[in-house]
Amino acid sequence: MKQEATYLLPENASVVLEKQRYLIDSRSGRGSVLVSSADRTRTFLPGKQLDELLRDGACVLENEHGEVVVAGIEDDSFRYLNQLSGEERKNVRFRAALCYAIHELVGQGLRLSEGILNKPQVRQDICKLAAMHFEGKIAISALRGGSMTRVFPLPKGRTLLKYYRLFEAEHFDPLALQGKHRWKGNRTSRLAPELRPLMTEASKAWLDKRKPPMAKAYQKLKLLLKAENVSRRGRGEAELALPSQASLRAHIDKHVSSIGQQIAREGERAAYNKRGPGSTDLRALMFGELVEIDECKLSILIPIKRAQQPEEGHSSHGAAPKGAEEVVTKRVHLLLMIDVATRMPLAWTLAEQPSADATLELLRMATRSKEREKVKHGCDQNPAPAVGIGKVRNDNGTGLRNREVKEAMAGLGIISVDTRSYHSSDRPFIERLFGTIESELISGLTGYTGNAAGALPGYDAVENAKLPLDALYQILTRYLVDVYSHTAHHGFGMDGRTPYQAMQRVLKEAGMVRPPSMQSRRIHLGGEVNATPTDEGIKACGLPYQSREFQRLRDLYPGKWTVCIDPDRIQAVTVQIEGYVGVIEAELTATYVASLTLAEFVEAMEERRRQAPHDAEVSEYQFVEALRAIEKINATFEPKPTKGSSFSTFEELEERAQRVTSGIHLAPSTKLLDVVEPGGLMADDPVGALPIGRGLQAALELEEPLEDDTQTALAPASRLGRPDTKGLLK
Repeated sequence: MKQEATYLLPENASVVLEKQRYLIDSRSGRGSVLVSSADRTRTFLPGKQLDELLRDGACVLENEHGEVVVAGIEDDSFRYLNQLSGEERKNVRFRAALCYAIHELVGQGLRLSEGILNKPQVRQDICKLAAMHFEGKIAISALRGGSMTRVFPLPKGRTLLKYYRLFEAEHFDPLALQGKHRWKGNRTSRLAPELRPLMTEASKAWLDKRKPPMAKAYQKLKLLLKAENVSRRGRGEAELALPSQASLRAHIDKHVSSIGQQIAREGERAAYNKRGPGSTDLRALMFGELVEIDECKLSILIPIKRAQQPEEGHSSHGAAPKGAEEVVTKRVHLLLMIDVATRMPLAWTLAEQPSADATLELLRMATRSKEREKVKHGCDQNPAPAVGIGKVRNDNGTGLRNREVKEAMAGLGIISVDTRSYHSSDRPFIERLFGTIESELISGLTGYTGNAAGALPGYDAVENAKLPLDALYQILTRYLVDVYSHTAHHGFGMDGRTPYQAMQRVLKEAGMVRPPSMQSRRIHLGGEVNATPTDEGIKACGLPYQSREFQRLRDLYPGKWTVCIDPDRIQAVTVQIEGYVGVIEAELTATYVASLTLAEFVEAMEERRRQAPHDAEVSEYQFVEALRAIEKINATFEPKPTKGSSFSTFEELEERAQRVTSGIHLAPSTKLLDVVEPGGLMADDPVGALPIGRGLQAALELEEPLEDDTQTALAPASRLGRPDTKGLLK
């Protein structure tokens, strides 16, 4: 269907109509407004009357110098070569090369006509000259059959003449030779114009935040059309046909953009979160300068031990016995912290529910060495080192935005930024990492629930929930340390480097934020215990600590003192005394447990209590035996339900420590564990002796007892340090 031409007027052009010059004030679909340059009167030409005058030659265009200019035709033609497809660009270059060849022949005296352009000699000349402007293969005649590389057949004389005339008329512009195939076909709508307002009104029922289906809008369109047809019958007009539901959807897509549809159905905030522009700036340069924290509920079920609760409506006599536990399957939350400058994971933990304790555990892990996790879980690569934190970006989660966490970060000098809800661009890196963990790691584990409700109809996640939380944490640690940290990252600023490589480069060029001191960690990230000092020192969570200043300050400041202990490093504590301006650092006297964490110490003491429940004295040898028993259990580990988090809160550790150390005297260290007193290797209690092999086996037959006078009493195990004067008068 031929379209009516709309002329594209040159800039600063004026119209000469009936020997009078007019300036073009404005043009629109309603018409054109001309202003007389002589008396400034305005003339309105409705519709496309100005285009008709230009087409008929009734008026001409002149530039500011009075020269006649030609008005181009404003149509849907592309005006730049890169706007065309790759195939069409080759066709345009081929036709332009032919026109350049014909123009050169015309300069040599060739007379143009269809017959002359069809002569074999002329066609050969055109091919030779066109090959100088075109890199493709040109065939004089069309080829038929066979498989071959693409060639461009030389058109007949009539087509060549048409190309050249058009090329010459457009001042040798190659874009004038572009194809018009996209204009083919009937472009008129089959829907009556009277239906469009009704379809627009009916679409409002679909563009609603309650997100109704398209059937709701189609039902409204039926009612509107029925009322319209009743009115048309009264006027004697023909009834309108009901369009299809697909036509209604096409009407909405044509008049409302996809972003507009999302705003109408999901709200502006959700639409901005999904379709809003991101940011490509470098948000941090130093290691630890900016970190992001977030929590995510993993799509995996794990078995969790939980104390049984009495059913409602039953008396306490029917309650479960004390210590009884039940196993439930539940999804757990992953709390994660990454460094923005390097995308390096700094800390991670699992919790049944996000809480302040889980976030504090995350901050403690980020600011300490993770060599313990590397050795414990068998990682091959090195994790991120201990680093200080300059600024934290977190959302409004209950575990991240609370008083305990805010006070701890303020005490360490960390800037806390609460990002906006429904604005994923505020924390894009941590959000992307959660998606990577979900797709690459969690989706392949047993108990995976799928990323949406009903995503796995043929897989029973509850039946396959057999992976305990400790094993899940070990898998997650191996993935973050060995896999993700050494995978090429193509985000903005990473340039294909792995997070570990980016960390090494940043540490070399920009440096890092210094980790907080041990005293700051204990005060702001550790736990607090109120204890009364004695002559032997002060106890916190069953661990004895001593300082030279205790004896001097004990009489001056009686009562309970506040002991700050770091659960990850129990070698020393910080003691704060009410009314005393300074702080005291006390050292652990039982140094044979100094390499343990508070959780490992409590676990070892619980094992010691199971071995000797009535023994009130714990020596180094007995404690080492308890540690060996724990390692033996871990070596023969079988998947079984555990508690719902990968860490223990300080309140839980303190309660367990008080329970297992009640009435227990933890002997202070007397000497190194790898040496014994000369002559005491065969004693009943060889302190420091390590067993080798299976040990001495019992005799098959009883030996004859020795005579009384020949029996030799074994000397008791001697200890270094303070002499044993218990019960003796001084």
